[in-house]
Amino acid sequence: MNKNEILSEVLRYASEHKKEPRTDVVPASGVEITPEDIASIVDVALSGWYTEHKVCAKFKRELSKYLRKQHVTLVNSGSSANLIALTSCLEYFNSSQKYIVTCATNFPTTVAPIYQNNKIPIYIDINPYTLSPDLAQLAYVMRKYRKEIAGVFLAHTLGFPFDEKRVSEIIEDKFFITDNCDAIGCMLDKDAPVGHYADASTYSFFPAHHISTVEGGAITTYNRELGRIMNSYVNWGRDCYCLPGNSNTCGKRFSHTWEKLPDGWDHKYIFSRVGYNLKMTELQAALGLSQLSRIEDIIHKRRKNFFYLSSTLGDRYDYLLFPKFNFMNVSPFGCPILINKNAPFTANELIAHLESNNISTRRVFAGNITRQPGYQDLPYISVDMKESDYVMENMFWTGCQDKLTGKQLVYVKDKIIEFMERYI
Repeated sequence: MNKNEILSEVLRYASEHKKEPRTDVVPASGVEITPEDIASIVDVALSGWYTEHKVCAKFKRELSKYLRKQHVTLVNSGSSANLIALTSCLEYFNSSQKYIVTCATNFPTTVAPIYQNNKIPIYIDINPYTLSPDLAQLAYVMRKYRKEIAGVFLAHTLGFPFDEKRVSEIIEDKFFITDNCDAIGCMLDKDAPVGHYADASTYSFFPAHHISTVEGGAITTYNRELGRIMNSYVNWGRDCYCLPGNSNTCGKRFSHTWEKLPDGWDHKYIFSRVGYNLKMTELQAALGLSQLSRIEDIIHKRRKNFFYLSSTLGDRYDYLLFPKFNFMNVSPFGCPILINKNAPFTANELIAHLESNNISTRRVFAGNITRQPGYQDLPYISVDMKESDYVMENMFWTGCQDKLTGKQLVYVKDKIIEFMERYI
């Protein structure tokens, strides 16, 4: 049996064994793995080369086109992407200042790299009705602490965009990183994807996200030198920039001069910074590449699912609030639901009702992260986090991923209506 025959059998098997989803069980997240995705992974498995090579290179090129950034670094997770983005920006911009500005409503791996780099976060609040960081607070902390601020690291929470252009104007010469891990396909306007105004942007390809490499992530930048630093940190901190499988790209592999190294020391084994091994594999890239080929359809379905739930429920009940955005700008990771302050029930009560009916829910990540056990006693500065507290107490999200069927969405809607009818 030749390779094409094997792949044909894989497609047949995967198609025949694909399970239809139950209409009365609704996961909060998850990508659809198609027979073609599975065949792509098997194709690479049969090649015999599994570490970063040609498929990773092609995935980088396709991501670069789609995200409109010249440089892409692939990594083993979105969390690693955040760590490398911040570490690299601190080095490239030679930033010795002690503060990094971020939002108090956050995912831990946006904040953890701040502490891991021996910096201290300045937390600004969130607008619970748009999920945007409070830009008035950003302007305030920039006026008060500007000389001590190294940069700003903000997330497009749940795939709802904030005003990057305004942020870049407020922070002026400070570096700017956007965490786009929830937000691939999210647009600032028709010509600018999220991350357009940022020095670096991060993405996650965990199975909960829009596209998946099972575990994986990416960092993008316009800046070639910053991208080279990122690659170095991901590849053990080595100075060499040869692509996998290549040697002597610089033309002087054995003639570099370093103060304490022997003459002619192999450039592939010169380590100019303390780095990591955080690379993506060919198998992961094969899945990501296959999924990226249908990204526009994935995002369109997510948008439709979010707007179905938000319009049918938000227009019907004053107690339920949904973010309002242009259809073509958002790329929803989930469908956030905010319980109005005058509601006669709590978020916990609605969550309990949904969970008891097999509809999975999630809180908005860490909520106010300063209240989390691992972060309570760490140093930070804040202005006012009352809205982050409000989000922590009163907001959650349900699934709107592209793999959900119409029957599942109707089921979610009907179960929320069933709960709401107790109070109207």
